[in-house]
Amino acid sequence: MLSRSKMMISGVKNVLLSSDSALKFRLSSGSLTVNGSDLQIVEIGGGDVYVKGVVGGVQFE
Repeated sequence: MLSRSKMMISGVKNVLLSSDSALKFRLSSGSLTVNGSDLQIVEIGGGDVYVKGVVGGVQFE
């Protein structure tokens, strides 16, 4: 996390869910869910995803 409102995620294989309150990504080692509000994928490419919004929590599965 860069701050509570900015996040960079590496190793992303797929976007499984994208809404303003939750983002879910498939990683090579499972999945990652980001919960919060006003969440947006700003940039995606090369396995990296840049997210902005209010991050409330992160869960690995």
